[in-house]
Amino acid sequence: MRTTQHKEVNMGEPKIAEYLAVGFLGSAAAVLAFVAGTTRIKASNVSITTLGECKYPRSPAIILGYIAALLTLITQIAICVVFRLAYRRRNNTNTKSRSPFGAILCFILSWVGSGIGIGFLLSGAKLSGRQEFVVSTGHCYTLKHNLFKAGGFMALFACCQGLCTLYTFLAEIKYPPEAIPYQGGIALANSQLDAASANSNPKQQQQYV
Repeated sequence: MRTTQHKEVNMGEPKIAEYLAVGFLGSAAAVLAFVAGTTRIKASNVSITTLGECKYPRSPAIILGYIAALLTLITQIAICVVFRLAYRRRNNTNTKSRSPFGAILCFILSWVGSGIGIGFLLSGAKLSGRQEFVVSTGHCYTLKHNLFKAGGFMALFACCQGLCTLYTFLAEIKYPPEAIPYQGGIALANSQLDAASANSNPKQQQQYV
């Protein structure tokens, strides 16, 4: 008698490499933002010449800020691509799911955090390139507010919310079991029948002799 085994199929679930890619991009953006904040030009690094001009040293904070903002945007695009692929794979299978309210909420928070983080990073990079003497303060202009650090935290927050989107979306899906024929019982039954026929043949031959 043929028996069946039930196996759950998670065709809509993203691969672990996709999670790692999203996490790596978000973490890289946050790290670059923190490095940009550390290497930004401070007031102690600026000197005033005899002509009253401000002399600024070179700093990689500007280019790092722009790269961090770009990586934050790429992270969000990657989250959208992975989410879209998971949604399509889910629709191609016979699945049942509840209303993905939690996934939608995390997705919105991810984009909001990403937008704020990109704004902080771009503002920090632009203001870091400002070099002038401020007459009202009597000092050379420097970026006092650490926008890079705030942008890094927001980029990391957006990445975590994006991963939460994928996890919550998949957690609300119930995949139906797929019936797979189990061949072990058939093989066992055939072997028993063969053994029984082999044992009965000699007896029948002796009776006819």
